[in-house]
Amino acid sequence: MQPSERFIEAAVQDLLRRLSAPPPELARPRVAEATLVLPGEDEEQGSGASDFPGLAGLARQVVEVVLELAAQPLGPKALEQALEQAASEYLEGLDQHQRAAWGRLAAEVPRLLNLPALAELAGQGLSLPPLAAQVEPGEELVGGRSPAFAKVLKDLELVAATDFPVMLMGQTGTGKELVARRLHRLSPRREGPLVAVNCAALAKGLLESELFGHVRGAFTGAGTPASGYIRAAQGGTLFLDAIGETTPEFQVRLLRVLEDGVVVPVGASKGQRVDFRLLTASSRDLEEEAAAGRFNQALLYRILVVPIRLPPLRERREDLPLLLDHFLGQACLLARRTRRLSPELRQWLLEYDWPGNARQMRHLMQRLVALSPAYEIGLDSLPPELNTPAEGRVDYYLRRLEGLEGLPRRRERDLAQALAAAAGGELANRDLRHRLGCSDSTVKNLFKVLNQAGLVEVIGERGGRRYLVRPPEEE
Repeated sequence: MQPSERFIEAAVQDLLRRLSAPPPELARPRVAEATLVLPGEDEEQGSGASDFPGLAGLARQVVEVVLELAAQPLGPKALEQALEQAASEYLEGLDQHQRAAWGRLAAEVPRLLNLPALAELAGQGLSLPPLAAQVEPGEELVGGRSPAFAKVLKDLELVAATDFPVMLMGQTGTGKELVARRLHRLSPRREGPLVAVNCAALAKGLLESELFGHVRGAFTGAGTPASGYIRAAQGGTLFLDAIGETTPEFQVRLLRVLEDGVVVPVGASKGQRVDFRLLTASSRDLEEEAAAGRFNQALLYRILVVPIRLPPLRERREDLPLLLDHFLGQACLLARRTRRLSPELRQWLLEYDWPGNARQMRHLMQRLVALSPAYEIGLDSLPPELNTPAEGRVDYYLRRLEGLEGLPRRRERDLAQALAAAAGGELANRDLRHRLGCSDSTVKNLFKVLNQAGLVEVIGERGGRRYLVRPPEEE
């Protein structure tokens, strides 16, 4: 169904609901919000219509006339007269009793439809994003035309039929858990459970108990036994996100489970056989971590069987229009209101570097939809930390870098540009190495200077390989 037809159908259903159960006198109909209700999802939307056979046809006639006349410079009174005429033409072939009943209803149509609001929306050329009516509120993996993401999807299809461990690598916000869920749905284990665990979100002291389970009395507070996430994934898929944040002790125990296929709960002497597929994810370079002795090398060999790298949004420029439409449509569904991006704002968003990747885009769309009082969202709706022009962000970081001890002057502009591009997001050692063309030891020294100056913040408790770039502050 095309967006225009969906709008008509939604307006018709809104009218039918209100004719069946008129709202209180002071309530104002919300036809724009009704366009986001899919026809048929409201069980009560057709109730009462059977009392007036053909009411749906009358409602459609009324709505179509409004849309035809909305772009013309007609006032509400002229629109009401046009509606009355349209209703009369529709009712000509009906008997006198039906015409009388429908005539009374037609007289109420202008008030029920809130004509000025509908005319304004129609005159603005209302067009819902193409995916808005096809997705459920929530997250889902959205593809596109970029070669970088096409390779990810192709690799997923190829590896899905196997039972090999897969490691998903990429920056924060690139959608690693969404890819894991897609991989599970494509795999032979799709009928089994998918158990997703964020290792960084669990307290270090509880991680082993949560994953491996425990017996009663295994530790203080263990009043009842627990099976643990690994056994919960029996016959399905276990997804361990942020595996690089786990302790050496946990890594040794996990390696033993993977090699033996047996999990021993904390405090137990006997193990239980388990059967699951392991997916892991990390935004850190675990090969670097293992080489530096911060990650178990043997475990890395065991889990890094099929690596899949998720590209950041700055490497998926071709996908940005589709992603913007998708997340805008999702936000409209959640907020139950209709909004669109102005051409100027849309162009700005297409040129933005998106350091926080898809997660940042999704949250920004929700924020814009929630806080915009107007149908069209303009550039002035951008948060202050994003509304600074790109040149202004570079100048800001240049001022902050000026005179910092231990920072070579010849690196200042390149470093300022790197910080401006990642403002509000994260940078890793390898990102700065590639951008500046320098050694790992030089990058470590640069990050040390930036951290002391308060321009970046270390993310994670171990390794210090990722840094949150603080956005420009108002001066």
